[in-house]
Amino acid sequence: FAEALTLAYHRTHGVDTRIARIFNTYGPRMRVDDGRVVPAFLAAADAGEPLTVHGDGEQTRTLCYVDDLVAGLLALLLADGDDVHDPVNLGGDHEQTMNELAASIVTLAGSASQVLHVERPTDDPQRRCPDLSRAGQLLGYAPQVSTTDGLTRTLDWYRVRG
Repeated sequence: FAEALTLAYHRTHGVDTRIARIFNTYGPRMRVDDGRVVPAFLAAADAGEPLTVHGDGEQTRTLCYVDDLVAGLLALLLADGDDVHDPVNLGGDHEQTMNELAASIVTLAGSASQVLHVERPTDDPQRRCPDLSRAGQLLGYAPQVSTTDGLTRTLDWYRVRG
């Protein structure tokens, strides 16, 4: 609804608008208790506690480090042309399973944590992977920070903060 309203306002009143669809962004300063997978996994692994994975853990996600998201948002804000008013997906391009993410975080944290599989919510999608082709063509957008580097930076921040 917000996208439709924004586009209608642009078309009716000529206001310069942008619509960014943000996918699974993470990084330092996220609250551990906000319910998002990266801070929850990092906190559990760092504490040596089990990492809770829903279902069989084979559902996939892409993650976008905050620096890449900010670069994409700035590129969208500064872009010119009629095409910039339609929605643009911003996110990561490395698709991985939740099991792979959990294993990566356990390794990065140097933890002995195990993975605990629990019932999967019915509204949990099997795959969440943005199509970044429009962002690439329109903005020259491509994520630069690898998942490993981003997770390491985020873990380091939590450890210094903790």
